[in-house]
Amino acid sequence: MTDLADIASELYAQTLDAFTAARNERAKNLDDKALARDVRALRKPSASAWVLNMMTVHRGDQLREALTLGAAMREAQEQLDRGELKKLGTQRQHLISALVKDGAALAGELGHPPSPATALEVEQTLKAAMADAGAAAAVSTGRLVRALEASGWEAVDLSGAVGGPFDSGGPAAGSAADGHSDAEPEADPAAEARADLEDAEDRSEEAAAALKRARERVEQLDRDRESLAQQVKDLRKRIRALEQDIDVIDDDADDAARERTEAERTAKEAAREVDRARKAVEKLTR
Repeated sequence: MTDLADIASELYAQTLDAFTAARNERAKNLDDKALARDVRALRKPSASAWVLNMMTVHRGDQLREALTLGAAMREAQEQLDRGELKKLGTQRQHLISALVKDGAALAGELGHPPSPATALEVEQTLKAAMADAGAAAAVSTGRLVRALEASGWEAVDLSGAVGGPFDSGGPAAGSAADGHSDAEPEADPAAEARADLEDAEDRSEEAAAALKRARERVEQLDRDRESLAQQVKDLRKRIRALEQDIDVIDDDADDAARERTEAERTAKEAAREVDRARKAVEKLTR
């Protein structure tokens, strides 16, 4: 039987702009009303949480390498092994930088290139996951909802950080709305209200994006029209200049035709004179 964790894993593997519609459709098609309500209450991930969820799906080996290094660093910290901590710390920084860069490239391939602020949150969350076992478990679920932040080696606040059931092994295991029990729970008006707000925010963002695209399209068409109008204006000027050239050629052609007629008349007259002269010579030489 499919449970909330399975459904949540499917939904958080969606692209960022597809999450809300996929969640609502999944909840609508569930016969279990309590499960449907829990699915409906799943929160859309932040941009940075989504990047990390995509990395668990598409870059799982690299992410596990980072979390394994984090576990080694925590062990070295417990043993107060400063030399090992220094060595692992250098590896940690190189690995995090590479992961942030790879995550940004992956997000771009999936249609949502991250902003600098999002990339910074991805970096902070990776540092938290390497510093805290509970944070590492949260990231590993692939159902992260928000960014995480560590303060030294202290426990990371994981409240509401994971969509669906989650147990970090400590008291801060996640929000109450994330669980699902066999008993029919009471409806959570706050969760429903948050889901409605999220839907409204998504629609508002989509409408704003559509308006931006429409404005950009109108502006581009205005620029194209202005460019074409200028080309037409230039062509008309060129046509007028060519028409003037034609008029000049017509005048020259008329003059040339008259000159040709005169030359033909002169040539005929000269031919007649030659003929008369030839006949006179023939007559005198007989």
